[in-house]
Amino acid sequence: MRKVLSLLMILAGLSIFFYPAAKDYYTSYSQEKMIDTWEDNGQENKVAAESLRELEEVFSMETHAESSVDGVPPAEKQEAEKLPAENKKESKQKLSNGIVGVIEINKIGVKLPILNGASDANLDKGAGLLEGTPAPGMPGNSAIAAHRNRAYGSMFNRLNEISKGDTVTVRDKGNTYQYEVYETLVVEPHETSVLNGSQDEKVLTLITCTPIDTATHRLIVKAKIKP
Repeated sequence: MRKVLSLLMILAGLSIFFYPAAKDYYTSYSQEKMIDTWEDNGQENKVAAESLRELEEVFSMETHAESSVDGVPPAEKQEAEKLPAENKKESKQKLSNGIVGVIEINKIGVKLPILNGASDANLDKGAGLLEGTPAPGMPGNSAIAAHRNRAYGSMFNRLNEISKGDTVTVRDKGNTYQYEVYETLVVEPHETSVLNGSQDEKVLTLITCTPIDTATHRLIVKAKIKP
């Protein structure tokens, strides 16, 4: 019995002795994990912010292209029409990584493929998921961009008609996600705060240019996934 008591006392003493060191180790480990997560999220935000800057160039190109249709001299239009078929083929090949889903907004008659990346080539075909943001349905802030064209109902042309409480549906091959709009706003093109997100929520951010003719600002629609 005495041996058992002695052993228990020794174990208790060792526990008291090693407890501070073990606690320090666990605390340091937890802090390292938190820092790693923060750094990973920061890197993702940098990639997303860079995608947003590239998107500004794409929207600017679209505005210039539309104004060219109305205002560029015929000679320049003819030059554009003379582009070799090889160049047109190359342009089609620039679609990056294919379709990742479909976005539907019944209120404004939108049904577009979502392509991986918001490049000029992708946005010519549909909507683009900004690089550095998670796929729809995943935790964080999924950012999807599309053009606004003069043709009624084209792309995100009627996105300004969306209001709080409206539903946005996103489908991939295996799932359907429904989001409820909670905010719409207009921001400067370089405003990256619209890409902020948290791993505790699933947010969808829709981005397009406004006004249609000049594209000086960005129209933003924010939505949260429905339970």
